[in-house]
Amino acid sequence: MRALDLGTDLVNSLMIHLGVTALLLWPAHRLVIRAGLPRRWPLWLALPLLGPVVFLVLLAKTPWPVLPVRQPKMHPRERLKRERAAAQATASE
Repeated sequence: MRALDLGTDLVNSLMIHLGVTALLLWPAHRLVIRAGLPRRWPLWLALPLLGPVVFLVLLAKTPWPVLPVRQPKMHPRERLKRERAAAQATASE
């Protein structure tokens, strides 16, 4: 009877792990894509017990690529106002 309880506990634990892994795969995949890191890394989450630890260590210890600075999106009137101010500054010099 004891072995049956152990098997049931193991199956329940694996089912909980699969559910948590399924919930974490999408955010982990988006994080890896946006950071420019290898796309296969979130698969480490599927490894029971050590998988999340391995994934977090990979994220922490790997140097992330440096992305160029994004230009701020301005309203056309604000952009025109700044261009005029820059033109007046160069004209007054």
